[in-house]
Amino acid sequence: MNVSPNFSPSIKLMKPYFLFSSFFYVLSMMWIFFLDFHVDIKDFKLVGWVHIYMLGFVMMAIFTSMAQLGPIVVETKHHNVNIFKYVWVFLTSGLFLMIYGFYINISFLIYGGLSVLIAMAIYAIEFLLTLKNARRKTTITDAMKMSNFFLLLGIVTGISMAFAFNGYIDINPYILLNMHTFGLVVGFVILLIMGISIILIPMFGFSKRVSDNEFKNSFITLSIGVITMMLSVFISTTLVQNIAYSITILALGLYFFQLYKMNKSRKKVIHDIWARSMYVGFLSFIIASFILIAYLLFDNEIMLRVGMWIMLIGFFGFLIIGNFYKIIPFLVWFQIYSPLIEEQSVPMLHQLLPKKLTNLQWLYSTLGLIISSLAIIQENQQLFFGGIVLLSVGGVLFFIIILKIIRTHVQ
Repeated sequence: MNVSPNFSPSIKLMKPYFLFSSFFYVLSMMWIFFLDFHVDIKDFKLVGWVHIYMLGFVMMAIFTSMAQLGPIVVETKHHNVNIFKYVWVFLTSGLFLMIYGFYINISFLIYGGLSVLIAMAIYAIEFLLTLKNARRKTTITDAMKMSNFFLLLGIVTGISMAFAFNGYIDINPYILLNMHTFGLVVGFVILLIMGISIILIPMFGFSKRVSDNEFKNSFITLSIGVITMMLSVFISTTLVQNIAYSITILALGLYFFQLYKMNKSRKKVIHDIWARSMYVGFLSFIIASFILIAYLLFDNEIMLRVGMWIMLIGFFGFLIIGNFYKIIPFLVWFQIYSPLIEEQSVPMLHQLLPKKLTNLQWLYSTLGLIISSLAIIQENQQLFFGGIVLLSVGGVLFFIIILKIIRTHVQ
């Protein structure tokens, strides 16, 4: 791979993304204290929290990670790197407007949704133009393109739901719910995680990368599953939805087989903070998948609650946080210190990360995830909020770690 520090936007330009992502993670954990433990799963207060977590933490993290790693993967510069000065502004503004809409005045969902759409559209169009000039075109490049298509489709359906809730279009907004959630969560987030992990796991985990054809199998299968789910909106049958779920499960099975092969090929096994975060993240995904499959079979709402909780906090949370601990020090070293290697002594990559704080963060967050998940199963409110206390402490430590790295090394 022939890469240059000039391929990615400067770490200074991306500082707001790293800081806001970690801030919204802390905010989303603390926000839970103001929610009723028995809140209905369709209640706007809970939906508002999901948007704080997914837009503020997950999406912001993905945008900054892809802005930095995407051009390195395809070996080209951004088409127009300056757009990243504005994407976070529209995304953050839209999120706050949507929170106001979910909690106070529903009409603000439209304004917030439009602001988020602008952010997503700017990001997606610029990224597609960047991929157009790629020197390395692989199946992972195709997965990036497809994920951006699902991103825009998911956001458009979300805005359509906002218009429907306000009575501007005559349609039941819940009909679009599967297209909105499946398009964004599976089509965008999970598909991108699959593609980028094929790059990052060999890079950080000292393993062999699977072949392009192997990844193609899981990528195309997952895309078919997402498209099938979206078609179910028009066909409106449970059978089509079940087919979509089955295809998606098959795709994830193929992907996890690829992860198993990469794990078996590791030349050197190091149980660092990144590896331990990946262990929790992927184990959470497996547990959550089995629980959600059980929910589809038995229609038990507690299974849905605990399955989604483990998926959001365990899988998305630990994967993003763990990779931040590799990506941010790597980018700081790559852009700031690598040009100075022949001129002066430079720090090692692991020296940029505060080890004690990351270990504490992992411990508090892991205990918090386990305790809160067991509490949901037992319907124990006090135990659940005890787990949230631990997750909140872990979140605060996560924010401090990111702030410390950036403040110390990026002036």
